[in-house]
Amino acid sequence: MKTLIRQESYKLMKQRSTQIFLIGLFLFQLLVAFCSKKYPKFLSDRDAFLNNYMAIILITFFVIAICSTIITKERQFGTLRSLLYRKFSYIQVITSKIITLVTFTILLFVGNSLVSLVFKFIFANKLELTHKIWKVWLLTNLNNFLTLLFLMSLVILLGTLLNSSNLALMIGIIGYFVINVFNQMLIALIAKFDWLKWNPLNMMNLGEQIQNHGLHQMTQLSLTQISIGYTVYIAIFTILAIYSFCKKSV
Repeated sequence: MKTLIRQESYKLMKQRSTQIFLIGLFLFQLLVAFCSKKYPKFLSDRDAFLNNYMAIILITFFVIAICSTIITKERQFGTLRSLLYRKFSYIQVITSKIITLVTFTILLFVGNSLVSLVFKFIFANKLELTHKIWKVWLLTNLNNFLTLLFLMSLVILLGTLLNSSNLALMIGIIGYFVINVFNQMLIALIAKFDWLKWNPLNMMNLGEQIQNHGLHQMTQLSLTQISIGYTVYIAIFTILAIYSFCKKSV
C-alpha cells in the first residue's frame, strides 16, 4: 500500500497540469490581493483575507477534475492493467488513490492558508488579526474543506461508474453547480417536508453550520445529527466507489 501511495503521489505532483495549477493558483491569489489593495470598495482587505483571496474557486474545480478522471484515465491509458499485473488488488489501487487525493487536498488547503497569511501581511497590513477574525477565517477554511471533501467522495464514485474521463470531468463540474442550486431548493423544501432533512445534499451544510449554529433552523438538524449524517454519507459513497471499481471489468 505504501508503494502505491508513493507512486500515486509522485504521479500527481509530476503531472504538468498539477504544476501549472499550483503556479496559476499563486498568481490568481496575488492578483486578487492586488485588486483588494487597489480597489477596496470592490473587495475589502477583510473579505479577501477571510476567503483566502478566492483560492477556493480554483481549488474546487481542480480537485473535482482530478477526482473525476483519476480512475477513467487509468483505464483509458492501460496503466490500471499494469498495476493489477503487479499483484496489487483492486482495493489497494482505489484506496491508495483516495488516500493520495485526500492528503493532497489537505496539503493544498494548508499551503494555501499560509500563502494567504503572507499576502495579508504584505497587502493588508492594516487589518488587525483579532480573535474574531482568526475564528471566522479558520471556520471559513473548515467549511470549504468539508464541502469539498463531501464533493470528492461523490465525484470519485461517479468516476468509477464511467469509462470516459472527459464525460466524468464534465459531470463533475456541472454536478458542482447543480448540487449548489438544488441544495438551496431543498432547504426550502425541508421546511415543508421534514423527512427531506436527511438527504445527502443537506449534509453539505455541515461546515457552514459549524460556523453558524443558527443554520440548524434551516437544515432542521442539530450539529451532532448533521455531523453523523455527513460521515455516514461519505462512508457510503466511498464504499460504493470501492465496490464499483472492484466489480467493473478492466
